[in-house]
Amino acid sequence: MTDLSLGNLAVLTVKEPEQGLRALQGLNLPMGARWMAMALAVCLSTLVGGIANMLIPLPPEAASPLLSLLTAPGTLVVIQFVALTVSAFLMANVGRMFGGYGSFADALLVTAWIETLLVGVQAVQLVMVLVLPGSGQLTSIVAFGLFLYLTVMLTKALHGFSNPFMVILGLIGTMFVLGFALTFLAAAFGLLPEIIAQ
Repeated sequence: MTDLSLGNLAVLTVKEPEQGLRALQGLNLPMGARWMAMALAVCLSTLVGGIANMLIPLPPEAASPLLSLLTAPGTLVVIQFVALTVSAFLMANVGRMFGGYGSFADALLVTAWIETLLVGVQAVQLVMVLVLPGSGQLTSIVAFGLFLYLTVMLTKALHGFSNPFMVILGLIGTMFVLGFALTFLAAAFGLLPEIIAQ
């Protein structure tokens, strides 16, 4: 399985996520290569996003200093890398809490591969928007659906779960807890606006 091209591996992952995961694991990539794959995926995503911003800039009224800071290439790379690393950590550890056996190393590989596939979708989406300007919402829905499908099915395969609906519930619960924790931290550091009693 290690002689698969990236294109064939991408098709296999979408059609048969479990076989796609086994093919990825069969590459026996060292940990350093997995981190490099993550970094490469993040850089490619930032590059495609930067090209999209140049070709289809935001309207002036949507611009703001905070948005400019968050969308700056350097900031975006750091944010995405940290977010994907946290995602891999949660994918491995939350899954093991519910009886799975996936490792962080494999979760890191899965996360990097999902991001790589989404970069391809992002590039196709950009071309579609340029050719058919009204297709932006449709392609965004397809991209989001593919992201959810890959995340659920590859997490299921990674941990040896049998029920994808339980994986979905686990993802929803994890996002809820993570969102609450981030909101609490933001409030503790004064990053949220004060709520003034009426």
